[in-house]
Amino acid sequence: MTTRQIDRIWLFLVVATGVAWWLGEGSGGGAVNALVLALALAKGTAVIRDYMGLRGVRPPVPWVVLGWLVLVLAVIGVCFLPAAGR
Repeated sequence: MTTRQIDRIWLFLVVATGVAWWLGEGSGGGAVNALVLALALAKGTAVIRDYMGLRGVRPPVPWVVLGWLVLVLAVIGVCFLPAAGR
């Protein structure tokens, strides 16, 4: 991976973090919470694939790590998305 690619991924992570923070501060409800979780999934996937170096690794290792991320985000979603509707 080139330095330019790493810089682009880093910039994406910084911008996505800022957007998630900005959205989360206003906490507009379930749709906003779902969007923040989607950003967390995109950021986590970028970290797992590019910074942890699992992009070119054969399955099942990347699947296990991505599955763990999806499971954690699903649990958070189950806990917080219904609460936003109250």
